[in-house]
Amino acid sequence: MRVQAIDHAALLPLYLAAGAAVLALFGGRFAKACMMIGLSAAAVAAAWVGGGEDRATFAVGEWHSYVADDAAMGAAVLFAGLSVLVAAVSGRQTNEYWFLLAVSAAGGITLASSRDLITLIVALETLTVPLYVLVTWPIYGSQASPKGPIDGSQASPKGPTDGSQTSPKGPIRGSQASPREPGRDGAEAGVTFLIASIASSATALMGAALVYSAAGTVHFEGLATALTGADTKLVASGAALLLGGLAFKLAAAPLHAWAPLVLERAPLPIATYLASASKLGGAVAIIWVVHFALGTGAGTSTGVAVAALSVASIVVGNLGALVQRRTVPLLAWSGIAHAGYALAPLAVIATAAGQADATAAASAALAYAVFFVLLEAGAFAALTAVRSGIALAAGGSAETAASGSDAVRDPAGPETRAQLADSERRTLLGALKSGGPQGSDLKAGAGVTGIHSGGEGGAIADLSGLWRTAPLPAALFLFSVVGLAGLPPALAGTFAKVAVLEVLASSAVWLAVIVAAGAVLGLAYYLPLARAVLLGRGPERVTGKGRFAIALAAIGLALLAVTLAPQLVLDFTTVSR
Repeated sequence: MRVQAIDHAALLPLYLAAGAAVLALFGGRFAKACMMIGLSAAAVAAAWVGGGEDRATFAVGEWHSYVADDAAMGAAVLFAGLSVLVAAVSGRQTNEYWFLLAVSAAGGITLASSRDLITLIVALETLTVPLYVLVTWPIYGSQASPKGPIDGSQASPKGPTDGSQTSPKGPIRGSQASPREPGRDGAEAGVTFLIASIASSATALMGAALVYSAAGTVHFEGLATALTGADTKLVASGAALLLGGLAFKLAAAPLHAWAPLVLERAPLPIATYLASASKLGGAVAIIWVVHFALGTGAGTSTGVAVAALSVASIVVGNLGALVQRRTVPLLAWSGIAHAGYALAPLAVIATAAGQADATAAASAALAYAVFFVLLEAGAFAALTAVRSGIALAAGGSAETAASGSDAVRDPAGPETRAQLADSERRTLLGALKSGGPQGSDLKAGAGVTGIHSGGEGGAIADLSGLWRTAPLPAALFLFSVVGLAGLPPALAGTFAKVAVLEVLASSAVWLAVIVAAGAVLGLAYYLPLARAVLLGRGPERVTGKGRFAIALAAIGLALLAVTLAPQLVLDFTTVSR
């Protein structure tokens, strides 16, 4: 009997990520450290493997199911690194939290090296399934009291108080879709994400089945040749369903509706993961399928499907972001537009010129996805530090603000809170550190629930004056937002858009015009967001202990590196067959 040879060196990053998950589950009080060290080791191993010759394993003839080339190992480094970043801003959690996060990272590392439909879909589900639980995780606590649930954003008998407080005259500060009940809203986000994900997975599997029936193989190398003479209608239907199902992971229109709701109601550290690592998984899956499998044999039908997804995402994402008044929904809607920009280069394979230079198109799409997720991770990490700092300024400890180990109680009572006007809450927030306002029984050790709202990111107006009160997160947030807008000095976003437009200019000028118009339209909501951070006067803020500073500095240095040396990204994102 012949035994298939396995290249264990190629699988080393996956081994380390899986080991990190096991150690996190049984590591007790050292679970977080085990998980972060294990994933950091996986990132180092991926960089080492990527620095050598390309490796491949699990072969069927000349076809391989797992390939460790430069692009795959670079993506693996990103999956592991983003997971470590999320862990760093998550505070104290149970072992199960770290286990789920590490399992999701292992799924991303596997996805990066997948070269057949079965491995890719299983890896993508491994990346996604843990998030069904994590989006509902009580990261800010959810203890009940006789007067109602206390979660850093306590609900009172007179109405919700979730960072955008309700007064007898109505909601203060015009908050959109503000969470009302943290536990219930987290469950709603989880159910929404679960149902949408199951539907998209079923769609992708149906498409994969149709493609397999047309080609007789699931390996990308086999599909690239077998689809050429297959039934055109069957191939077109399979390609459309497969790409449509995978587009859900990237939050590309029309399968985008889950993203604004889930990101707004998920804990901010998990929203950071969804906006970065999870979307990177969706982008990698689509790029791999289009470039390695469908681009040759189903070029025209695949190009049309990707072009439709791209244009719809750019239009829907930009229009949705224009009307937002809350920070996380704005970033979520703009992320939908960025998904369209990342998909745009892949659409050129529908043209003869695009098919002739398919490698450049795939490389541009992957480069844009990498720049985009790094900028999104920076923006959400900074927002996490700021919102947790608001809870800290309100009287909770840094660990309480980030982990919810203790409920934050308000001795003033729900009736008093319900009558606080917005200006009074701002005054109170600044005065708590000095022992509370004069004549008040609120002391520095008592938190005022309703000032911050659990895991949500608050209104854009809440960031007013952030530059003066919290320079480090403000600098990172500004750099990320300006980069997402594609403006200097955050040249990471500029290089990403240039890479996309360079491909489109020679193959699909009409799509280049749409991408450029969408980028200009994005200035209408990114610039006011940056202005809110730079101008105005906001309350005094605290951004937590050293863990926030270290995490923000790490992602900030990464963004600075890719800005000063974009060739680092452009080199490892060069996709080759």
